Amino acid sequence: MDARLLGENLLDEVKKSTARISELVKAVKVYSYIDQAPSQEIDVHEGIESTLTILNHKIKGGGGEIDVIRDYDTNLPHITAYGSELNQVWTNIIDNAIDAVKGNGNKNSNIWLRTRREGNYIVVDIADDGPGIPQNVQSRIFEPFFTTKSLGKGTGLGLNISYRIVVEMHHGDISFESTPGATHFYVRLPISFNPDATK
Repeated sequence: MDARLLGENLLDEVKKSTARISELVKAVKVYSYIDQAPSQEIDVHEGIESTLTILNHKIKGGGGEIDVIRDYDTNLPHITAYGSELNQVWTNIIDNAIDAVKGNGNKNSNIWLRTRREGNYIVVDIADDGPGIPQNVQSRIFEPFFTTKSLGKGTGLGLNISYRIVVEMHHGDISFESTPGATHFYVRLPISFNPDATK
């Protein structure tokens, strides 16, 4: 390979790396809501997308391909919420879904992200085709320190924290349905939310 071609390849690689870094920095700013009020008008899809960017290394990493399938309601209204805290919810649920499908042993796995409006609420449905949550532990899934992951892989706090953020901070609801090959977590958030009511 001549020096000119090598130089062009290196320049192309630097451009791609710079674009990836820029994308990650932008996602981190959106994810953490840096320099913004604790509660504000937010676009739920933007928060989910920034979470996916943050978790991209796990989605694309070893252990088989994961397809992320989006089915967003493009007419979904913005909501008043604690954006940074909600992004913790998306992180906890999507991270669990990634671990579930990667531990399933399938070469190709799927995670679905769906949004819709139900009356005065928006609903985010995060689903995966992993092995499911065993029936005998489903009643404990939101308990603090309870985890279905192997020793050293989970703290058992992610879903408990998510429950507190959705239910206690936002007056919403979080629930799930799980059978082998189909686990759905449903997060319902009020469109009209008064953050002062939580104080």
